[in-house]
Amino acid sequence: MSDKKIPITLLCGYLGAGKTTLLNRVLTNQKGYKVAVIVNDIGEVNVDERLISKEAKIEDSSSLVPLTNGCICCTLKSDMVNQIENLMKTGKFDYIMIEASGVCEPMPIAQAIEQIEIGKLDNVVGVVDASRLVDEFDEGKALLKEGIDEEDIESLLIQQIEFCSTLIVNKRDLVTDEQMKMVRAVINKIQPTVKVIETTRCDVPVEEIIGTDRFDFETVYASAGWVKALEEHDAEDDDDDHDEHDEHHEHGDHDHEEHEGHHHHHEHKHEGESEDEYGIGSFVYYRRRPFNRQKLDEFASKWPRNIIRSKGVIWFSDEDDMAYVLETSGRQIQAGYSGNWLASCPPAEQKRVLAEEPEMKKDWDEKVGDRMIKLVIIGRHLNKEEICKNLDACLD
Repeated sequence: MSDKKIPITLLCGYLGAGKTTLLNRVLTNQKGYKVAVIVNDIGEVNVDERLISKEAKIEDSSSLVPLTNGCICCTLKSDMVNQIENLMKTGKFDYIMIEASGVCEPMPIAQAIEQIEIGKLDNVVGVVDASRLVDEFDEGKALLKEGIDEEDIESLLIQQIEFCSTLIVNKRDLVTDEQMKMVRAVINKIQPTVKVIETTRCDVPVEEIIGTDRFDFETVYASAGWVKALEEHDAEDDDDDHDEHDEHHEHGDHDHEEHEGHHHHHEHKHEGESEDEYGIGSFVYYRRRPFNRQKLDEFASKWPRNIIRSKGVIWFSDEDDMAYVLETSGRQIQAGYSGNWLASCPPAEQKRVLAEEPEMKKDWDEKVGDRMIKLVIIGRHLNKEEICKNLDACLD
C-alpha cells in the first residue's frame, strides 16, 4: 500500500460506551490488516492502553501508541498527527485506528487527520450506550430539549452522534424494544443519514469498522440534523421570499464557520487542572492497601451519580494474589479478574520479570510488591476529597 493513502478509523463516544471493547474485537478479528492503534485516555494512567494490549494480545509494542494527559481534539492534536505520520513512515502498517477519549469532540480530530497527506480518514465510528441514554438522558429525549448550552453533557453527546459515518448503539440487550424505538427516533433527529448498528458487547463485523470508505467530511457535516433543519427552514423561506432566503442562507454559512471555529479552539482541562467547559474533571485514586470487598460493595450501592466513569486496577484483601479491573459507567459497576499480581509469583519469576520490564520497578513496593489500587475517576464537579474519603473507608 505504499502508493496509496493509509486509511484511518476514528472511534469516538461518551465515557463507558464500549469503545475499547469494540477496538479489541476489531484487533482480534482484523482479517489480514496490519493495524496500528493510537489510544487517548484522559488522566494520569492510560488504562485503555493496558487493556487493549492485554485483550488483543498485541506483541509488537510499536503498534500501540498511548496519548495521555489531554485530549486529541485540542491539547494533544499535534501529538496525534505526529504519531500518525511516524507510524505511516515505518511502512509496517496498512491501517490505523484511533480511540479518542470519551470527552473528545470528533470534528476537530477529523479536521486534523484530513490534513495528513499520506493518510485518509476512512470511517468515524461513534459508540453510544443505549441503556445510559434511556436511564440518564430520558431515552435520549434530553438531547432534543431547548436551551442546551455548549458546556452541557448533552451538547457533547450530540456532537459525537452527529459527526460520524457509522454509529454503534451498544448494550442493546439492556433496553426494551419500545425504549430502543425512542432512542432510534432521537438519533434520527440528530443525524438522519448515519449508518446505525444495534449491538450487544460491541459484536460488530470488522468490515463495518475498517476498510469501509464511508467517511466524507462535507457529507457527514451536511447530513447533521441541525443542518437539515436549517436547509428546510431556508427552503420554506425561499417559497415566500427569494431575498429573505438569501439572508438566511448567509446566516447558515456563518453558523458553519462559528461551529468549526469553536471546535478548533476548544480546550479541555484534565488531571491537576480545573474542570473543562462541560464541568468534567478527573483525578487518580492511588493506594497501596486493598479494598474490603463487602465495604466496597456497600459503597457501590450509593456510588456518586456525578462520577461519569472510573476505570483501573484494584486489589481485594480476601484475594491477595489476584488483580481485578474495576470499571464503572454511570450506575453500571463491575470488577473482572485480570490476572495474578507479580508479587504472588516465586522470587525467581519476580526477579526475571522485573529485569525484563524495568517500568514495573517504579511501582514495586518492598511490602506489597506490585499490588495496588489505581483508579482514574472521571466526573462532573467532582469533590475529590469526599470521594477519596469514602473510598478510603472501604479499605482494609
